[in-house]
Amino acid sequence: NVANINPAAFVDGVFQTHLYTGTGSALTITNNIDLTKGGLVWTKRRSSANSNWFLDSVRGGNQIIRSNTTEAQFTSSGFEITSFNSNGYTLGTASDINSSSQNDVSWTFRKQPKFFDVVTYTGTGSAQAISHNLGSVPGMIIVKLTSGSDAWHVYHRGLNGGSSPEDYYLQLNSTDAEIDNATIWNDTAPTSSVFTVGTNGGVGADGETYVAYLFAHNND
Repeated sequence: NVANINPAAFVDGVFQTHLYTGTGSALTITNNIDLTKGGLVWTKRRSSANSNWFLDSVRGGNQIIRSNTTEAQFTSSGFEITSFNSNGYTLGTASDINSSSQNDVSWTFRKQPKFFDVVTYTGTGSAQAISHNLGSVPGMIIVKLTSGSDAWHVYHRGLNGGSSPEDYYLQLNSTDAEIDNATIWNDTAPTSSVFTVGTNGGVGADGETYVAYLFAHNND
């Protein structure tokens, strides 16, 4: 019975690209993604220069980080995402992502085992294993220090040609080539239940806070 098929079993149920035109007033984005289950909205203006905005349900819709900068997370007055809904999300009046007559795009990733997860954690200054609920081995992990300024650190299974990719990282906010550094992922491959961060301040400084976005490689 097609009516009984769980939409989350299909990509359309957990990921959407959505084009919209800002209004400058409260705007409901209907993309049929159930964000009451949690997820990430990545927004970028198309009609003029602007930043890449990352807003997720774990940190809250008014907690802003921008992937083209190294800046710390900052809190808005609640004008970005005002609610995460069962069929999308609602924007406030923030001009960077909802300016009248400006064209924007958002990519929405719903939290779903074997697809995508969002994790926040606090660094210890030592290597530590961070639990996640992806339910499979991540193919890519993006980590950002939220309590201070630092690069966006990226693990990808294809780094170094796929040979010991956990020894390497990329920076989402830069054009640098892959870098070999044991203090990022502690040269430890992620598993279906944890990923490991090293002592580098960008991923594991004592007392600092971080967000991690985890993308599954497949559904094994």
